[in-house]
Amino acid sequence: MVELQTTWGWLPAIYLFLGGLGAGAFLTVSILRLAKPGRFKKTVTGGVWTAVVALAIGLLALVSEVAKPFQAMILLKSFVNGSSWMAVGAWLLFATIIVFALSALFTTDKIADWLGSVVKPLGRARDGINKALAIIGIPCALAVAAYTGVLLSAAPAIPLWGSWLLPALFTVSALDTGVAAVAIFATVLEKDEGAHGVRTALEWAVVCLVVLEAIVLAAFVLTMQGAGSNEALSVGLLTNGVLSVQFWLLVVVVGLGVPLVTALVQVVVSRRKGGGKIALAVPIGGATCALVGGFTLRFLVLSAGLHAALISPAALQAAQNVVMLIS
Repeated sequence: MVELQTTWGWLPAIYLFLGGLGAGAFLTVSILRLAKPGRFKKTVTGGVWTAVVALAIGLLALVSEVAKPFQAMILLKSFVNGSSWMAVGAWLLFATIIVFALSALFTTDKIADWLGSVVKPLGRARDGINKALAIIGIPCALAVAAYTGVLLSAAPAIPLWGSWLLPALFTVSALDTGVAAVAIFATVLEKDEGAHGVRTALEWAVVCLVVLEAIVLAAFVLTMQGAGSNEALSVGLLTNGVLSVQFWLLVVVVGLGVPLVTALVQVVVSRRKGGGKIALAVPIGGATCALVGGFTLRFLVLSAGLHAALISPAALQAAQNVVMLIS
């Protein structure tokens, strides 16, 4: 029996998920803020704080994997090693958390008012600062979302993680989960005029992102199946091995199927003459399923990432059999 990858477990999976979720949420509310300045404040505030908290907790989960002081020194040293992905990622995450935190402070009315009373120019320039932070934060958020996949693809000893499709998959999944989180705020808190249109736009975004994620996921699985015996063995764990139940049920059905159906239902209902009513459980349930699927996807990709050097001849033979069955 092939043993799953255990070097990277729950904590890195939490970082990969929360980092992507935070990036997706900030990107979503930044676009909303730029498109509708001064509108939907509860949704924007909730989304920005979600981005800050998610990224902060994710970074704590990642750093907590550094169990020894010497390893911590290596991690800090990576800030000055400009030739490594770890260095690029360290500076990217450092800059992004600052942008997210500043945006949260200037988005929250009580905090922004207090800052404006202490430093008058900040109060007068609040709208401009929020706009600038949104513009700066959008590329930062996209980079963080992609980096969650690049971080894994930089591990050459694990063939499953070596495809450029993995950063693409994690980026789309990050946007999907971020939109889902923001949609919860828009559904529960937003009573502003025009909120119905924003919720419909978010549901259309969910439909597009879920379809795109399904396409990228399928491309990733098919590419890895044909890439080599190592990759085929890892993918086999997901599609018909010990991880297959979680993959098909939690990632495909719960994470992709349910959000797609609930989003389409809401779009159809909203197009009815006079506007339709739908129970809150439908959009909240769909968004929650997207979050469950997003985390499960990352955890399963980590678990299925078998080290090439640890694959035995028997496992290689099993992988070849899987490839022959597939082909």
